[in-house]
Amino acid sequence: MYKIESKNILTPQNGLNIYRGRTEDSILLTEIPGGDSMDIGVKVDAADQLDTVLKSRRSKSIILMGNLGDPYNKYEEEYCLTRKCLKVIENNDYGVVITTKQSRILRDMDILQGIARKTKCAVEISIPTLDDKKLKKIEGEEVISIKERFELIKELTKEGISILIQLAPVITYVNDNELMDIIEELAQYDILGVDLGDLRLAIKKSVRDFFYMEYQKRFPKEYQAFDEEYSGKPGELTPRDYKKVLSDMTEFCDERGIISSSSKIKAWKRQYENKTEGEQLSFEFT
Repeated sequence: MYKIESKNILTPQNGLNIYRGRTEDSILLTEIPGGDSMDIGVKVDAADQLDTVLKSRRSKSIILMGNLGDPYNKYEEEYCLTRKCLKVIENNDYGVVITTKQSRILRDMDILQGIARKTKCAVEISIPTLDDKKLKKIEGEEVISIKERFELIKELTKEGISILIQLAPVITYVNDNELMDIIEELAQYDILGVDLGDLRLAIKKSVRDFFYMEYQKRFPKEYQAFDEEYSGKPGELTPRDYKKVLSDMTEFCDERGIISSSSKIKAWKRQYENKTEGEQLSFEFT
């Protein structure tokens, strides 16, 4: 673990990354780390910096937590930095969307409830498969099981927390044949949206070798079938029978009032809502 010295606590899109790095042994990397691939950068003064920034702003907005490292990774048990930042967010009447694969988030339910009473409070959870053995190979041993994720969804929605689902990563020959099964299971829960992401997995050139090396190591039979059909290392993967799968999933979600468009979900995340005085701005999905 190493300390991150940062003058800008928030990204231009209001992203807050207290922990940065590969917080679990995922098959995917967003960037090539230096040294130990599992080393985590930590912004130890994140709460103080965040409080200063939010107090200086004239208008409220939504803070996005966790796109570069799970805010509820194992280090959070010791440092409680995510909890401290959530308290700052609540005290300043900001909203939050948290991306996590850990049930440690339930520790902070009291603060999440406080935020949800005032404005938007959402948790984004990834469910790329319904098979726990496959899940561990995709995301690593450190993440919670599929059953625990569905239990987490129930616990959070019961307390007024909105739920968004990520299906990513969709890996050809690995989990692209169970996407409808996942969607049908999710439809039994009170979720706001499922980010289909057009079911495309874009792999940056800088991390492409790593991904295909891990694909072959973790799923040798599936990789062999993939390599025979596609050969090489394409920079984008899509499900087999892509157009039909995407069309069927989109139609299924639309019929049940589940947002599935990435652009609409992004717009919802950015839209501040004041529950104590009515909506600050109006937004219509078209």
